[in-house]
Parts: sequence; C-alpha cells; structure tokens
Amino acid sequence: MNEVKVSQQESIDVLEALGEFDMSNVDVLNAAIRAALSDDTTSCLLDLSGLTFLDSTVIHSLVRWSQDVQLSQREALAISVGEGTPAARLVALVGLNGRLPIFASREGAKTALLEGQRTRDKRSLEWLTDAELHTARTDAQATSDAAERRLEDIAAEEQRRRQ
Repeated sequence: MNEVKVSQQESIDVLEALGEFDMSNVDVLNAAIRAALSDDTTSCLLDLSGLTFLDSTVIHSLVRWSQDVQLSQREALAISVGEGTPAARLVALVGLNGRLPIFASREGAKTALLEGQRTRDKRSLEWLTDAELHTARTDAQATSDAAERRLEDIAAEEQRRRQ
C-alpha cells in the first residue's frame, strides 16, 4: 500500500509517506507536498521513515521542493528519514544530508520548523545557517563596538565635568 497520510500538529502539516514511491506514483507525493505548502500559515514535515522503497524521482522531488521553499524564504519544509531506513540510506548515499533540511527524527524536524517560524533575530543560534551565524556575529560585534565607544564618550564627559 502506497499512501501519504496527512495530519496536523500545531501549525505543521505532517505528511507521512508509506510504502513504495517511485516514478510511477511520485505525483501523489508531490501533490501532497504542494497542498501542504500552498497555505502560507503552515509548515510541512515530510516523514519518509515509513517508506520501504524510493527511487531517484523521489530524491529529485525532495531537492526541487527544498529549493522552492528556500527561494520563498519561508523555511517551511523539514524532511524526517528515520535511522537505518531506506530513505536514510539513499539520502546519505547521494550526499543530501547537510544540503537539505533532513532530520533523523520527526521530533527534530518539528523543532526546526517551529524554530523557523520565529523571526531570524529571535531564533536560537543553533538553528541559524552558517551565513546567518556569521551575520549575527558581525551585527553583535558592531553593536558591542558602538556600545564601547558610547561608554568611552560617557567616561570622557564625566572626566571633563569633574575638572
């Protein structure tokens, strides 16, 4: 049986793909993802840990949907593959870990999606990309430098007034 079960957890649409997905039925998976992402108020957690088989057309879909979501800057897609599953093995084999929002557990994916719904300046540092972390460091250093200059100006003014 090949199906995509859909449920909702908080503001997240959870899509649980079960069975086998390949070029003959990947459109079912794509339609479910499209429906979940068409609503700007929700995020999509795609759980592939229940797949017994997937082929390169599914991988192609994961890459395409991840790119589409990244371009929209919604950060609304997270993919859970489980551990030791066919999905986890194939994703690792083709080198997508670290390139796509892939998580070993559904809970990790859910946490990332909830964190992604927060504005970037309110997110925990562990959920920032390397580029965002660099920007945050640069911004924090600039703020610190400005505060240090302000303190020096205040100290100089206090010194001037005592004379």
